[in-house]
Amino acid sequence: MAKKFNSKKTGKKSRQSSYTITEDTELLKFLLITVKDKSRNKIKAMLTHKQFKVGKEIITQYNHELKKGDEVTISWDGAFKKEKYEGIKIIFEDDDIIVIDKKSGLLSIGSEKEKKLTAYRIITHHIQQENPVARLFVIHRLDREASGLMVFAKNKQTQVDLKDSWQQTFSKNLYLVVTEGTIEKDVDTITSFLNESKALIVYSGNNPKLGKKAITNYSVVKKNEFFTLLEATQETERKHQIRVHLKSIGHPIIGDKKYDAKENPINRTGIHLRKINFIHPATEQKMEFETKVPEDFLKIFRHNFYR
Repeated sequence: MAKKFNSKKTGKKSRQSSYTITEDTELLKFLLITVKDKSRNKIKAMLTHKQFKVGKEIITQYNHELKKGDEVTISWDGAFKKEKYEGIKIIFEDDDIIVIDKKSGLLSIGSEKEKKLTAYRIITHHIQQENPVARLFVIHRLDREASGLMVFAKNKQTQVDLKDSWQQTFSKNLYLVVTEGTIEKDVDTITSFLNESKALIVYSGNNPKLGKKAITNYSVVKKNEFFTLLEATQETERKHQIRVHLKSIGHPIIGDKKYDAKENPINRTGIHLRKINFIHPATEQKMEFETKVPEDFLKIFRHNFYR
């Protein structure tokens, strides 16, 4: 059922054993056969205490499905700890993809000459700790001012496959946005043509000859006399699309000075990519990741209306 290929001890509280799965099974079934000196209750306790990884992901579900070729690693001396990096949190990682939650203010991707810290550089450093020649490949971008979920590919073929399927799924990605003022229409679609100036400012207009068509859907979640919280999806992916569209209806996103915001109650731009969907290029499974509503968004309103 499994082939043991690594057992190591590199210091106090660091004993680990790794196994390659040779046939499909469930995690608990595999552990009961493999870890002969531990009872069923002890193994379940180790699951609860986060002492097992499948690939790079910490697994706590006893019925997690294992596939032939999966790598299972056991930490004998305590829980695996997720690595922490300033400005990002790793949500999911396997051999092909890595999903992160990015904070507002951190660049997603810079140029080769970019000296500032970027999410791309942080995650590249992360994967190169295991493989010094590992490379990271971009799937999509998230504005510096935005926070939320991003997905990267860990090899070129995955990038190609994921970008192809991305066109089928990106419209399901869900943004949370806080705008200035009270938006009257609770549900609406904004359609226009976007054009970028030489100063890198994007403008919204009605002339198809002067821009690319952009479609944004939104629905209001909560509003008061000062601000509106809404959910937004995009039928097109254009640079700064949601930011420009909300400015065009007279309700710029809070903290977004570039697009005429005057209010900044949370000391950041109020846009967050909360939910992301894509098809895993290796397993062809539908993947969906969702983050919590940012606490600073909730503080703007009096009640925890959104859970």
